[in-house]
Amino acid sequence: MIADPVVRRFEAQVEAFAAMGSALYARVTMRLLADYRARGVTYEFFSDVPTRAALSTPGVRLLGALHYLALSGEAPALAMHLPSCGGDGDADAIWEIAQELLVEREEQIGALFAQTPQTNEVARSTVLLAGLCAVAQETQCPIRLFEIGASAGLNSRLDRYRYEGEGWSWGDENSPLVLRNRIRSGMPSLIERLDITERAACDLQPLDVASPQDRMRLLSFVWADQAERFARLRAAFEVAQTLPLTVERADMFSWLVERVAPKAGTATVVMHSVMTEHLTKDDRARLTATITGIAERAGDEAPFALTRMEFAPEPRAYETSVTLWPGARRRLIARSDGHAQGIAWIA
Repeated sequence: MIADPVVRRFEAQVEAFAAMGSALYARVTMRLLADYRARGVTYEFFSDVPTRAALSTPGVRLLGALHYLALSGEAPALAMHLPSCGGDGDADAIWEIAQELLVEREEQIGALFAQTPQTNEVARSTVLLAGLCAVAQETQCPIRLFEIGASAGLNSRLDRYRYEGEGWSWGDENSPLVLRNRIRSGMPSLIERLDITERAACDLQPLDVASPQDRMRLLSFVWADQAERFARLRAAFEVAQTLPLTVERADMFSWLVERVAPKAGTATVVMHSVMTEHLTKDDRARLTATITGIAERAGDEAPFALTRMEFAPEPRAYETSVTLWPGARRRLIARSDGHAQGIAWIA
């Protein structure tokens, strides 16, 4: 008997929510899963539009859609129970109201559900910064930064944030955003100053931090019981006002081919984080081939690097790594969870 892919994805989401500190979302997703198995309103939501069953992360998508309605004032009864809206965090009450909304607002929730999750978790900047520092240290060149799957481009602004850990710190002491990730072991290897001379970014569905609606969309994907993440994201919005960056609406494959090429005297870096899990197997292979094609033009005077934070099945953690050309030398920077917490820095 073939397992239902929706069930598998919901089960994985329950595990992920619990592991990454959202007990509330884990409990609500368990209710969604039980209702789906009982062929309730959740099952009808997927069976009414079969293409929904093929989309990744159903828990993140559904709860993000419901959260958006609460944050925007369209679902005040739900907002009363979401901590992000000042609510009491009652998972049972959230589920009762969610059932009604899935029936009454099915079309609206379906439209929100279909949009690719846009978390743009800025805590990931900590491990990405270490990756860029490794490139700069190895090449002794300034950085040209090109981020794909960039959402609102908040991680493209990583050099404008403040980072603090036990025994170390980096960046502008006056930055509105101070990142203090949970560290499991080790310390990052950072250079004193990171020189980014050019930055560009693309996404299929980019969000503009200057837009109140897009800011709301970003906030909706923050798990409603995680106050620190809300504070970080709002601080990142403030930083973004000081460094405008247009995230281009583009297919990353054509964008990479058209926009990215090694350039003498600089280290050209392609960066992405928690993006490949939303791609098909064929698109992941296509991305690898596209990156390899760019790398073939790298040279000693025009180095090229890939800095990435993506899930590794073994050891079931998110790995941040740098691959540098010429030579395709790979260096593992850190392992962490998907929000760059519980970091194990690799010496």
